[in-house]
Amino acid sequence: MREPLTFPVLSVPVDDLARRDVAVLGGDVAAVFIAAILARRGHRVVWYRGDLTNPHAGSGVIRDFASDPVALPGFVLGVPGLCLGNAVRGGLVPAANPLFLAWVLRAVAASRPLAVEEIASDRAWLLSAARPAFASLAAEVPFVFEETEVLTLYRDAGTYAAGWAAHDVRRRHGCVHRELSFADLAALRPHLSPRFGCGVRIAGVTRVAEAEAVVEALKDDLESRAEVARHWPERVRPRDGRRVEIMDGGKTRVFDWVVRCEDGGPESIWPRARGCLSACLPYRERCLVRKAAEDVFADAMGHGLLIDGGSGASLEYDRSRIVAGGAHRLGGAVEDDLRYLVAASYARIWRDLAGRGWRDEGGRVTVARGWVAPDSRPLLGDAGSRVLVSAGYGDLAWTLAAAAGFAIAAEVEENDVETAKLAAFSPRRFD
Repeated sequence: MREPLTFPVLSVPVDDLARRDVAVLGGDVAAVFIAAILARRGHRVVWYRGDLTNPHAGSGVIRDFASDPVALPGFVLGVPGLCLGNAVRGGLVPAANPLFLAWVLRAVAASRPLAVEEIASDRAWLLSAARPAFASLAAEVPFVFEETEVLTLYRDAGTYAAGWAAHDVRRRHGCVHRELSFADLAALRPHLSPRFGCGVRIAGVTRVAEAEAVVEALKDDLESRAEVARHWPERVRPRDGRRVEIMDGGKTRVFDWVVRCEDGGPESIWPRARGCLSACLPYRERCLVRKAAEDVFADAMGHGLLIDGGSGASLEYDRSRIVAGGAHRLGGAVEDDLRYLVAASYARIWRDLAGRGWRDEGGRVTVARGWVAPDSRPLLGDAGSRVLVSAGYGDLAWTLAAAAGFAIAAEVEENDVETAKLAAFSPRRFD
């Protein structure tokens, strides 16, 4: 059994000699947490957040049930669609170039059954750190934890059978869930029947209440604890093996470490020797948001998450609003690329939803889902040249934000005992 990560007490900062100058590059929720934790540890932080005025926090659901890798057995069947840019889960729209082919080859290798088990074990271990990491922040930040449930819905037995590998992996790595028959689903969510015939229910999932408000509070706090730059730097380059330079507004600034998070600026910020990491495949999902009043979910439980098991589209709701996500490209004319949205049972097409009071968030709600590593493990740790990476979470960006912050802090403080625990997630595994 791997030793768990250790989370230091934030109210006891590092001593003066251990303080470091750190630049955090990124506008997503993980970047907010990393910058906040480093600043509270006493490090001198400059947060380059770009021009993102409101990087959303999503729902704040801590998805400790999502231990299945992206490249499960059967991934190979989807490779032709990936190469052709057809409809694929996650809305990936790749280009058939050498970098993308390298991503595909690594993903195919990661889809072998033994590799899937190893990856799932690593991800389950990291996911087990999510709630303790948030708990260690609770004394410093006004987190309020709630419980919610997650329903993954399938139209028929055939679509459910297509997802058997993911369910099997989850079971073997600690996920406790209940299978729902047609009768179970009809009794639990009558407005979803008969469109969906079966499903899986995960109850007692931890959720951070008012997640966006918490992130906004952290951002406000960073204004007093760190330097906040609303632009991207022009360039990042190694200096002398122990420092790294950032070109910022025509001036050179020197840091002990640079932390590269998702959406952290242009490609040029990578040291040239690290270009191979560009093989990670970016994607975006668009979301629609509306108030929950007079909606079919108004009489349901206070909050929850519904996932369409066939398309991967999702619908998250609480007492005040509903967020529909996962507008996948299904082909057709150019103007129809964002037309279709399948979320829960009644969300039909994009234009229909937009015409009934939904607000188009243009992908900003899920901007934290920016990268997927080819072996499904996050990129977390030292990439060389004094650059640290925190990316590749898929839809676990919120879940792992706090754990990533403490892990990056251990790297900055050169805590060999803690960083050794993260070896499986090191970006250097692609060297």
